Amino acid sequence: MLDFIRSARTKKAVAIALATGITLSFAACKKEQPKGNAAIAVKTMEVIKRDTPITYDFNGFVEAQQEAKLMANVSGKIISKNFKGGDTVQAGQVLFTIDQRSYTANLLSAQANLSSAKTEHLRLVTDADRYAKLYEQNAVSKQTYDNIIAQRDQAQAQVAACEAIVANAEVSMTDTQVRAPFSGRISTSDLSVGNFVTQGQTVMATMSNVNPIRVKFSISENEYLTLTETNKNKGAKGLSDLSLVLSDGKTYPVKGVVEQVDRGVGEGTGALTIKALFANDDNLLMPGMFARVQANSGIVKDAMLVPQRAVKELLYKKFVYTVDKENKVDMKEVKLGARVGRLWLVESGLNGDETLVVEGIQKVNKGSVVKPTPMTEADLDTTQTAAPAEAKK
Repeated sequence: MLDFIRSARTKKAVAIALATGITLSFAACKKEQPKGNAAIAVKTMEVIKRDTPITYDFNGFVEAQQEAKLMANVSGKIISKNFKGGDTVQAGQVLFTIDQRSYTANLLSAQANLSSAKTEHLRLVTDADRYAKLYEQNAVSKQTYDNIIAQRDQAQAQVAACEAIVANAEVSMTDTQVRAPFSGRISTSDLSVGNFVTQGQTVMATMSNVNPIRVKFSISENEYLTLTETNKNKGAKGLSDLSLVLSDGKTYPVKGVVEQVDRGVGEGTGALTIKALFANDDNLLMPGMFARVQANSGIVKDAMLVPQRAVKELLYKKFVYTVDKENKVDMKEVKLGARVGRLWLVESGLNGDETLVVEGIQKVNKGSVVKPTPMTEADLDTTQTAAPAEAKK
């Protein structure tokens, strides 16, 4: 009984100590809270207004305009290989030669059978002519005459069959030489002299035509509708001055043109696939490379621009914080258009004379009082790297 009482007293003492500690902690935290009327230091910028060329950026990848997997149409051992991996080859150039001996024998046999069939057919044609005269003279029966005519026609059909066999054997002989179907670059191939290839199964090499070369990219449904409106109903075809930015950040020196626009928007992606052609005289662009396509869709007069980092997204809506003359913060919903470098084009929601919170938007709310420090568009390149250092203070 005494143990039970002691245990109960111990638990009660622990509970009192915990409650006291929580109360003291809460009081300490309360003391540390800043005063509600303290101004929050932020950096601000005026809304930028100027004529702005609208450039759309799309991620794409490079692909060959033409590509073909060279497969063996006949079976046999490779007896010659006439290129090196990565070579540029010309249309019709012999790339591989497959052992021709069995195909040569098949062709000679087919030609011999054709010759025999022609001889037999010629004999029966002569007999048919002779029997026709005998039948006119009633020297042979109708059945005999009909039989010789049937034999002649059968011999003629045999000649046609033998001609088809010869033609097929000639095709097989031709297929022992694997030729380039078009001019282009050829892949590195592991097949060499002595390897056995199987008809219709063995891929001997892959060829691609890389001049001009194609870049494939996709645009969203909203971007397509915007382009349709700004390019006189030409839609994606209205994209002009296509530029290509390579993975190293350099801009490809040649402009591209839209070649193909898909028939519809993808059901799963909601995007429209577009293919553009770029000249590739120096073979710099290669299939499989990633690149960023930039498309100029015209100039917006007196456009309103805001820094990207000044925009806050809440529940799929976009907002900016504005500062009035009394340094009080307001929150405005905006509709954004195209991205312009480090800026967003604002389609609606602002008048154009607002001052925006650019640095420190995570510290302010509607109604906050701030201590603004003006910044310029040039500062956007420097404040982003300085921001983490300020956050540590």
